[in-house]
Amino acid sequence: MTDRKGIRIGSQLFINKEDTAEQIRNWVCLMAENGLSVIRLFMVWEQLEPKEGQWVFDTYDACFDQALLSGLTVVPTLMSGSPPGWMRLTDSMQELAELDDPSFKKAAARYIGTVVRRYAAHPALDSWILWNEPTRSAGSGRYGRQAYIRYLQNKYRDIDGYNAISYKQFDSFEQLELEGGSEGTAATMPFRSFAEQLEQTRFAVENLSKHLHFIREQIRKYDARHPVHVNPHNLQRELQSMGQSIWSEAEQVDFLGCSAHPMWHSLRFPERRWGQSVAFFADLMKSATLHPEGLFWVTELQGGTTLYSGNHPYTPSRETIKQWIWEGIGSGARAVVFWCFNSRSSGYEAGEWALLNRLGEPSQRLLAAKETAVMLQRHDNLFAKAAPAAPRVLILYSEASCALGAVEGQGNNRLNPRNTNMYMDALAGAWLMCSDLSLPVLFRNEKRFVGEPIPQSVEIVILPNTIVLGRAEIAKLEDFARLGGLVIADGLCGMKEADGRLSGESIEAVDALFGASVLEIETDDEGLQMTTLNGEIISGWFYRLPLGLRSEAAFVARFLNGAPSVAQRKLENGSLVRVGTSLFQAYFARPVEGLLRFFETLMNSHASFRARGVRLTNGGAGLRLQRLTHPEGEVVLLFNKGARAKASIIPGASGQLTNMNTSESVDVNDGNEMILIDVPENGTELYFFRWRRLLP
Repeated sequence: MTDRKGIRIGSQLFINKEDTAEQIRNWVCLMAENGLSVIRLFMVWEQLEPKEGQWVFDTYDACFDQALLSGLTVVPTLMSGSPPGWMRLTDSMQELAELDDPSFKKAAARYIGTVVRRYAAHPALDSWILWNEPTRSAGSGRYGRQAYIRYLQNKYRDIDGYNAISYKQFDSFEQLELEGGSEGTAATMPFRSFAEQLEQTRFAVENLSKHLHFIREQIRKYDARHPVHVNPHNLQRELQSMGQSIWSEAEQVDFLGCSAHPMWHSLRFPERRWGQSVAFFADLMKSATLHPEGLFWVTELQGGTTLYSGNHPYTPSRETIKQWIWEGIGSGARAVVFWCFNSRSSGYEAGEWALLNRLGEPSQRLLAAKETAVMLQRHDNLFAKAAPAAPRVLILYSEASCALGAVEGQGNNRLNPRNTNMYMDALAGAWLMCSDLSLPVLFRNEKRFVGEPIPQSVEIVILPNTIVLGRAEIAKLEDFARLGGLVIADGLCGMKEADGRLSGESIEAVDALFGASVLEIETDDEGLQMTTLNGEIISGWFYRLPLGLRSEAAFVARFLNGAPSVAQRKLENGSLVRVGTSLFQAYFARPVEGLLRFFETLMNSHASFRARGVRLTNGGAGLRLQRLTHPEGEVVLLFNKGARAKASIIPGASGQLTNMNTSESVDVNDGNEMILIDVPENGTELYFFRWRRLLP
């Protein structure tokens, strides 16, 4: 059950059509022998109901029953959107049917009810996954179009309201439905109404959430006890147009998990950051989950070779697998589940992704997972009480900005500063800066930023190229600064409204907030460098935004032509900083020397910003630290992506530092003393620092 307090390692077990019950039982036993305690299971509709009304559960029953005997729990993934071939609605076992078709919904409800009734009372059942990596293009087809019209009617009430944002004018919603979709042409596409395109994006998110709600409610008819969750994927991309919103999905489930396949989801990151990206995805889940104890999982982690599937061929090494696991755990994940224990036997992914080798024996990857599971079990009492470190930085995840970028941008290349993913790139860049400085981060979208209190531990709020910034967010940012917080914004912050319109009122509110106005937007391949007050040269990117300063602000840096490039406004106990170029997106796309240290200087200039807990003094992109808090101290995780290195840490208190692998300990009498820890090449080291007394 998910209420277990320890941290678990598991894997998907893929039941192929020809697999026997005996084979399934043998695999479950092998999973248990190798330290795995969670089985994720696709409940393939085609296999369960090969002919209408004929249900076959032999292999699935074998999995559940052997899991119980072997001490594992099972997490079924429902596949109610992917009907069997005899329905002739789709071409493959994972392809989605027309979910808005009422007759198909009845069939889906029948499938869900049959599966849930069979396993709801099984003692091996852990929880339910509503839908694997829920993503779909909504609004196409007859029933999708009808759903879109209903969405517009609910939002605008009358056709005049919709006509106010539409280029085409309609006499009724019925007329709009008959009109059908409009794709435009190559010549006219750039000038299509942003408002209409963005409305379709918002509909996609709402529509997907409604389908998740439907699945959840069908489960609850027969099982009110077991938690439900979901695993969004491709989390560094802007995917609202495909229905994905981690914030909306969180509202439909008991807790969140995520898919974290570097060869699917991390290739926009440089190779040395592929493992670090797992922590990025985990931090997003930690931030979005609504579970009262902050529960989240890494629900799918790449377990084996990608050859013809994925976006890149790759075989993770033993050390890489361990590092990926600990990246998720270091962010606070309570379970890490691999895809996949065995491999598919045919079609896409056949012979790939498996933790088993080609002979069906444990690979070095599975042995790495076993080694990690053994360590977790050895320190089970410690990890049961461990929790993510309190966030010091909050990054605003502007869904409105991201949706606008997908409409306004061009291309997908991260080196193109105006690509369709530009605002997610900026978000990831801000996170990478904090991660490289070993600072725990919290994300919030606009709704939760405005509606929830900012945690007291947060000292800095970052607005990464947040081109859409509402008045409610502005008011909260001002209050945060007055109370002693630091706000840092870069780029064209607050330039546009959610539908892409320029708004003089919004621009003025942002200018007043920062005490600095953008006087001009100047693009240039050269001349974007900035000079700080101490003479350092910092590279800008994409554009130069000379700032006009108001009386309450002062410049922190200038462009080489003398124009102010970074302004700081002091506001009672805090301050607000505006950076007149693309800082955070640049750090994601091409992290040139100096950007990270400039960001660190901005933070350290904040009077109340001070070190907390065990800290790393020589960190950066290659050497990082994560912390889990504990009632008696801290779990310290050191990640090295490069040659063997010496990590220089300062404990911050007196106590005892123990290597969790070797049990070797060092007594720390002075919390300010520097301790050197050897971290092997591309390796991970774990320590527990048990406090004796805190420094004042």
